[in-house]
Amino acid sequence: MGTIATKSKKAARIESALLNKLALMGQKTFARAMGVPEYQVSRWKNGFFSQVSMMLAVLEYGIEDDEMAELTKQLADYLTKEKAPKNGEFFEA
Repeated sequence: MGTIATKSKKAARIESALLNKLALMGQKTFARAMGVPEYQVSRWKNGFFSQVSMMLAVLEYGIEDDEMAELTKQLADYLTKEKAPKNGEFFEA
């Protein structure tokens, strides 16, 4: 399964990702979507998100780093196979 230190690192990455998504969405919008007052979301940021992140890390929820790296490589390979247009030529729409 992995050491506690490994799980803690993964949990920290998960928490960071969750908080970044929350910041992009906005606390007020998130609160409305969850059906809770905005102050509750603020409280969640001080502990609850950390606990949930650790739970997700321990349960190994989500895509592993190796899988993500492989998917990224495959996408990059696919995108670089399409030839760039020559001077005066255009891609078809």
